[in-house]
Amino acid sequence: MSSPAEFDRLAELDRRNVVDVDLGSDTFKANAHRHMAEWARRPPFYVLGKGPPQVVVGRYADVHRVFSDTETFASEMPKGPGWEQFHKFMDAQFVTQMDGNQHARLRRLLMPAFSSRRVEQLKESVTTIIERMLDRIESKGPDFDGMGDLGAHLVVDALLEAMIQMDPRRKAVFVAFHDVLPATTYTKPGEPFPEDCRVAMQRVMDEIKVIIEERRTKPHSDFISDLVNARDAGDKLTDKELFDQIFGLAGGSLSATSRAAGGALYLLYTNDDQRQQLIDNPALIPDALEECLRLGSNGYFTFPRVALKDTEVGGTRILKGMVVRPSPLSPNYDPDVFPDPLRFDIHRKPKRILSFGAGPHHCIGNILGRTAITIAITRLLARFPKAHISEPNFTPVYGGAVGELRLQRLPMRTH
Repeated sequence: MSSPAEFDRLAELDRRNVVDVDLGSDTFKANAHRHMAEWARRPPFYVLGKGPPQVVVGRYADVHRVFSDTETFASEMPKGPGWEQFHKFMDAQFVTQMDGNQHARLRRLLMPAFSSRRVEQLKESVTTIIERMLDRIESKGPDFDGMGDLGAHLVVDALLEAMIQMDPRRKAVFVAFHDVLPATTYTKPGEPFPEDCRVAMQRVMDEIKVIIEERRTKPHSDFISDLVNARDAGDKLTDKELFDQIFGLAGGSLSATSRAAGGALYLLYTNDDQRQQLIDNPALIPDALEECLRLGSNGYFTFPRVALKDTEVGGTRILKGMVVRPSPLSPNYDPDVFPDPLRFDIHRKPKRILSFGAGPHHCIGNILGRTAITIAITRLLARFPKAHISEPNFTPVYGGAVGELRLQRLPMRTH
């Protein structure tokens, strides 16, 4: 097809399997976890709206297949009019949007920067930064915003500062881009990206170019220097690859950590008895975090795929050129894999959650994200063991891009 609007094979689809839903609406996000439980039990279904027809995939086995079968489902989306909403990073191509040899090569070059050894080296810096954040909460207290004062700042302070050693001016540039980036996924077919997105992107691009040159001249012990110096049998990142990976991570992907932190905080602070167990025995926190990520991870969609040929998944027909949306969250609600899936249990120890994907595109930064959230929760519980949600009838409100669940606020008190 020459454009998504010209997809002329819709008559071949089973119209009984079409669901009328706005996947990015506030109403959908408010009920997202209920939808996840429904998706986890049903075969893939069609959503026909503006732009190309989409197939939403929610059951564990079905999602795992889409993540893993790169011969049938491509991560690199078509470009051109009509496909704007599927290019969150606009013109940059992050490693998660590549397949085959290109993806394998980039991932191999990136891995040292995300290794367990490098993450272990960052722990002390991340802990120091989080303690500083908690100091600010204590000085302002007793009221604070669990997201605005902690969860969201895991990106701004702990990761951008610890990983990339950004000063306040630079952090402000990246935060501004992080804040407007979700609008790209709401871009209507054929429309340009919003002006504020393009302006913020240009500012980030300019900063990244300066940072790269600085690291080439005077290397630091940080993430960007790791990428600049990445080598494998004489191979290295090209200038564009280097720029795109830094842009994708610092400009957008790190926001997943703040979203996951919000989900974890909300679950822990709405389950008092289980939170008390963590206060009494902090050794339980890593397993508890996995349960938090299972039920309340960072979003219901990851990067989309496009079908390279006619196929079927879970009995649902998928035509060549259709957009396929595997959910990383709904499989965690699949009762065939996680018995009694709606029950939050810090002792469950779930081992196969798909919150970070599966197969060759399993999130390269998952260890770093898990580490930052674990430290934040551990220190928060230790510093403020009597902290609680301060609004008895608090109802979470979510924002962010299509597919994201960014908790907007979490009103809390330290005692």
